[in-house]
Amino acid sequence: MRTSVAKIDAEKVEIEKPMTTKATEKPSSRAWIVWAMAAIFYMYEYILRASPSVMTQALMQDFAITTTSLGILSSMYYYAYTPLQIPCGLIVDRLGARVVITMSSALCVVGAFLFAKGTTFGMAELGRFLMGAGSACAFLSTLKLVSDWFPPKYFAVLSGMTTMMGITTGGYLVGRPFAFFVSNVGWRQAMLWSVIVGIVVTFLCWLIIRNSPKKADATHKGKTSTSTIIKDMKILVRNRQTWLVALYGCLFYVPVSVFSELWAVPYLMQKYGIDNAAAASISVSLILGKGVGAPSVAMISNYLNSRKVVMYWGAFIASCAFLTSIYLPVPMWMMEVLLFIAGTCAGAQVLCFAVNQETNPHEISATTVGFTNTIVMLSGIIFQPFLGAILDWVWDGKLGEQGMRVYSLDAYQTAMLALPICLFLSWIIVFFIKETYPQEAKS
Repeated sequence: MRTSVAKIDAEKVEIEKPMTTKATEKPSSRAWIVWAMAAIFYMYEYILRASPSVMTQALMQDFAITTTSLGILSSMYYYAYTPLQIPCGLIVDRLGARVVITMSSALCVVGAFLFAKGTTFGMAELGRFLMGAGSACAFLSTLKLVSDWFPPKYFAVLSGMTTMMGITTGGYLVGRPFAFFVSNVGWRQAMLWSVIVGIVVTFLCWLIIRNSPKKADATHKGKTSTSTIIKDMKILVRNRQTWLVALYGCLFYVPVSVFSELWAVPYLMQKYGIDNAAAASISVSLILGKGVGAPSVAMISNYLNSRKVVMYWGAFIASCAFLTSIYLPVPMWMMEVLLFIAGTCAGAQVLCFAVNQETNPHEISATTVGFTNTIVMLSGIIFQPFLGAILDWVWDGKLGEQGMRVYSLDAYQTAMLALPICLFLSWIIVFFIKETYPQEAKS
């Protein structure tokens, strides 16, 4: 009997030992390099995604379109990006990130080229659509690499750092620098330069990225059957928490996908009577704030041993900051401060990926991120053209020198009421989300 008990205790030690080692081990330098390269691709695709924000007037003039059509053109990116999230997650879970990222980067290059050379509105739409298709795997592939190369305790923080690398650095580059480039050489030439950058990024992705350490490769073999895919999807769609967390992320992402990526620059130009580059410089404060907030809120969440507390206060403060910045006559410096505060609090949005990662099995990590990101990116599909339609609906009939529609400050404020409403709704959803902070991370 004593021998049996001793044997059982020994087995327990063998089972628990790898878990302890995994929780305490430090990632290799190779892991950081692989993650950084994937994050650079994410940064590149975000530049392509947000590029219409600094060329709204040029696009409307070149293609002779209204704000509704401009919203549709910009959202063509999301029409491809969003439905491909789940298929990309399934593919990356089974084939690995290296090939998928490299081919996706190449597709982004093709889309950017077609967009730059498009002589018709339809060709420009096709270019945006292909850019969206190529970008679909960027974020989830990066987090898949994080899941495979890093211990679990790094996931939330590296989700934030990935956001900082992609959205913040990419958003900054597409702000004043890209706006200045567009103003001086034209939007088509600026997009052609982005094609050259994309070719370099594609080559480096293939050269540097590796799917996972050898010890992790075996865990993904033999999981390509249709029955397994259906089983994985059932796990996600039957989990009520997965839906709630994803909806929180969707509503919280509206200020980025709608305000920062499309309507901020023309709104700020109208509010302060400034040029394109100056407005872009102000609008980038939101992205810079999110860059600070994304990794910071993850670390705060780890310190507090709670995801919900950070998600709760992030949504509440961000909604207050947006209400103040949009509807009060604040000076430009205060606008930058408020947008930075809103962006910092919006960093809590990236916790939705960590929460769903902690809610669902590790083996379907990329599929989980893909499903979550599908719901998150619906914000761009729905609200980019929606705000454009509201602007056309409340337009007072005023035309500019080129015969283009001129929208008043009241029109922009009417349309942008959707932003604080969405943030407030995301705050309400937090009350129905369960705490998922991993117990083993507390030790």
